[in-house]
Amino acid sequence: MLSRFVLGAIAGGIAVYVWGDEIRRFANTRSRTARLVAADTLKAVQSTAEEMFDSAKDQVTATLQSGQDAIRPTRVNRER
Repeated sequence: MLSRFVLGAIAGGIAVYVWGDEIRRFANTRSRTARLVAADTLKAVQSTAEEMFDSAKDQVTATLQSGQDAIRPTRVNRER
């Protein structure tokens, strides 16, 4: 069992030595692409959230205004 671990570590070391630059280039390219996709996704989520909050704010404002109008007593003009 230990011999398999040692053999795997040696094989991994050789792979990194032989293909290390290619592996690093591949990882950097993929991670850059993944970061760009994540940033675009966050931008889309931000836009959607802002639209939802604006809509909710308008609805709450309209509802509160309607409630105030409904319970506010009307002004009575008193003629003397």
